[in-house]
Amino acid sequence: MKKTLSILVFALCAFSSSSFAEEGAASAPVVVAPAQPAAAQTVNAAAVSGTAQAAAPQQSMMGMALPFVIMLAVMYFLMIRPQQKKMKEHQGMMNALKDGDEVITSSGIIGTIQGMNDKVVTLEVSKNVQLKVLKSQVNQVVKGPIQDIRA
Repeated sequence: MKKTLSILVFALCAFSSSSFAEEGAASAPVVVAPAQPAAAQTVNAAAVSGTAQAAAPQQSMMGMALPFVIMLAVMYFLMIRPQQKKMKEHQGMMNALKDGDEVITSSGIIGTIQGMNDKVVTLEVSKNVQLKVLKSQVNQVVKGPIQDIRA
């Protein structure tokens, strides 16, 4: 993952520096010999600068779009894809819940599942104390007994 990111960043930097070098070459100053009269110098400078601008290669649409495509790819692999994987794991965990599982909700409530339907889970948090919480708020299933932690 780190190699892919470093290769993409290197390619973007190399592409950007080469396009700046091309732009700098096209805008080089024109040197006119001082032996000509002043009127001829301005005419020659205008003619030379016009041909230099016409001869300068125009950057293609692909060259302009490439940095945006690279940035979108980096954003996908660093932000969107990990979030999708996390959501898929959470959905799988929610589908695997069953009665008797000890769980922790996203608000920090620890309890044992006593009943479930499509969207609501009934947790027993203490003897004869039950809470109904949304199934989507169950954060993790606890493996093994939870021991009270003294502060």
